[in-house]
Amino acid sequence: MKKPSFRPALFGIAALMIVAPLAQAQVRGEALYERLGDRGLVQTDGTTRVTWLPNGDFLDAERVGASTTFARVDARSGDREPLFDDATVRAMADEYSRLTGSSVSGLPPFRTFEYVLDGEAIFFTAEEADFLYRFRSRRLTKLERPHWELPLSADGLMRGLANSQLARGTYSPDYSRFARVKDYDIHVTNTTTGEERQVTWGGSEEVMNGRPDWLYPEELGQSIGFWWSPDNSKIAYLQFDVREVYQYPIVHDLDAEARLEEQRYSKAGETNPTVKLFVVDVENGESVEVDTHSSDQVYIVRGAWLPDGSEVTFQRLNRHQNRLELMAANPSTGSVRTILTEVDDAFVTLTRDLTFLDDGQFLWTSERTGWRHIYLYDVDGTMVRPLTEGAWPVGSISRVDRDGGWAYFTGFANNALESHLFRVKLDGSGFQKLTVEPGTHSASVDPSGAYFTDTFSSLTQASTTTLRRADGRAVRTLATSSTEGLDALRLEAPELVTVTAADGVTPLNGLLFKPAGYDPSIAYPMIVTVYGGPSGPRIRNTYQMMAGEQRLAQLGYMVWKMDNRGTGNRGKAFQAATYLKLGQVDLADQAAGVRQITSRPYIDGSRVGIYGGSYGGYMTAMALLKEPEVFHVGVAGSSVTDWRNYDTAYTERYMRTPQENPDGYEKGSALPYAGNLTGKLLMTHGSTDNNVHPGNTMQLVEALIGAGKTFDLMIYPQQRHGIGGAGRQHVTQLRLDYFRRHLHPQPVGGNLVQDASQ
Repeated sequence: MKKPSFRPALFGIAALMIVAPLAQAQVRGEALYERLGDRGLVQTDGTTRVTWLPNGDFLDAERVGASTTFARVDARSGDREPLFDDATVRAMADEYSRLTGSSVSGLPPFRTFEYVLDGEAIFFTAEEADFLYRFRSRRLTKLERPHWELPLSADGLMRGLANSQLARGTYSPDYSRFARVKDYDIHVTNTTTGEERQVTWGGSEEVMNGRPDWLYPEELGQSIGFWWSPDNSKIAYLQFDVREVYQYPIVHDLDAEARLEEQRYSKAGETNPTVKLFVVDVENGESVEVDTHSSDQVYIVRGAWLPDGSEVTFQRLNRHQNRLELMAANPSTGSVRTILTEVDDAFVTLTRDLTFLDDGQFLWTSERTGWRHIYLYDVDGTMVRPLTEGAWPVGSISRVDRDGGWAYFTGFANNALESHLFRVKLDGSGFQKLTVEPGTHSASVDPSGAYFTDTFSSLTQASTTTLRRADGRAVRTLATSSTEGLDALRLEAPELVTVTAADGVTPLNGLLFKPAGYDPSIAYPMIVTVYGGPSGPRIRNTYQMMAGEQRLAQLGYMVWKMDNRGTGNRGKAFQAATYLKLGQVDLADQAAGVRQITSRPYIDGSRVGIYGGSYGGYMTAMALLKEPEVFHVGVAGSSVTDWRNYDTAYTERYMRTPQENPDGYEKGSALPYAGNLTGKLLMTHGSTDNNVHPGNTMQLVEALIGAGKTFDLMIYPQQRHGIGGAGRQHVTQLRLDYFRRHLHPQPVGGNLVQDASQ
């Protein structure tokens, strides 16, 4: 009789010896993932952001019970004293009690305020009412203005709607009047009497006075619809004629009786809104139309009055967005003159850098040399001088010290890895780089031009904030960061990597995040996090030990992100490399970067995932369909799938129209490549997304079905472009589960199978 074998039992014991450490390692990785969600791992001691006072000191506000105390902090010494003296506090309290009937013994119940009227007064809101306190007269005025709620039709109209002009209205420069859009016309209220009068007429859902449509705020940064003149007598306003704009149907279907939202949305190659500029006299209600030569082939943006009120300026951009004119209009006649013109082979980038000085001159930024720089102009259009130059780009103008004659501005260095603060004299002399440490600097310059705060970090140094004199010399440290809790986790620092673009020449910046205690003898799966569209760079020399990519790596992945050509802050040639070729050059660069980084032995090039949202969702879908040998698992969120589906202003800026660039649109569409899908693709989308319409995902679903492909889909009801609420946590966990299921991450903690066998 054959003796019984005990091998199965021995095998089971060996398996347990292996599985137990694997399970422990998996738990450790998940614990690290959760731990990195705790912002308390990095402790900040001190003040990182200051509110400047007009004279160069800064404000410190402290909440005590139901009241707030305000202190003035001497910038140089750090000494504190009450911001408001006893006489001012008593005057405000007495006046507030008289005006409201509410008895207060100290300051009125406001938490924030702002200096107005050239520092002669403060403006604040208390108990849903607005007040103006004048220091010289010690007089508190309650500003009478209407309160209102936005209609349902404004839902989702623009980012930051709650704090927009449409939601909050705008006071005249002297606070004697208050203007708001009621329905579709501008109404002006006398803030002393509370009397409200309509000053524009004929507004409707199709022709809106002073109220922007969806396109202008979203893609042109134009959320303001009207501007007060400096003398408080006139309002320049935009009129949006959307009668010919396509109405996209969006269904809200969580209730038994669904509601239909019809969104005015101009798709690439279709009719745009026609926007005109008018000036209305608020006393007599007479409007003058400015001679803008408006049609659906031009954009009218960035209204601004000259300091003396003699003219109102605006910028006119052609539909191709490669010709920008800065123009000035006579507010009485509507006649227009051109101050300057910018022309670009690809597109002109809109900025907010137009800064008028008090002497009839202004500052302007331009990429005419291939790099954004600052120029000084006379208001008649004569260029006085360039203030900056060189093969590096200015970011934006931060502050102009008119008394001292300095312009402070941000700029980028080292292929956009670093950001710094600079200054230059308005006469062109004295150019100075004020921040010196390699890394990312965020600065706030005080109104008097005496000091600035410098918040700095790098890949190897956590954030610090330093108060500096205007010439860059340090005064004292305002805030430091302690990373002891984070250091105890013994994480791997992200590695800055340079790869080569698909053209074989251009260097590209990337970051590689690694699991804690990774074993270089093991090949880990890799996840690529991507955006890739025309925007600012994602790869910066800044502290990233707490980044989302670092968290994800702890679940057993190498995590990679990279800036392809087409992103900003590296000069116009780099940004325009994707012009007319979205989904071609950018995707080719991402694929080239992955091929290079996966040549490392500890990265498994056969297990590469990718995810992103919006443009990143588009890149994810394109990666799975056009580069199936490089990318194997993808989670695409809120994705454009065909540029014919997206809006005019964004799409045509980079692609022109489908009629002009049919080859670019065809090659940039995900739909023709549906038959190439061999990997695992999960698509997510909000059902009421009014930015990237859910029809994008539905079209790709149909193409994949037609190609006989299997895929995964999750729709989030009643969610706009950004998935929020409970949906945010759900989509995050769904993505993690999808990658875990299909990429089989390596548990954190080394070669545990080998360890268990020893």
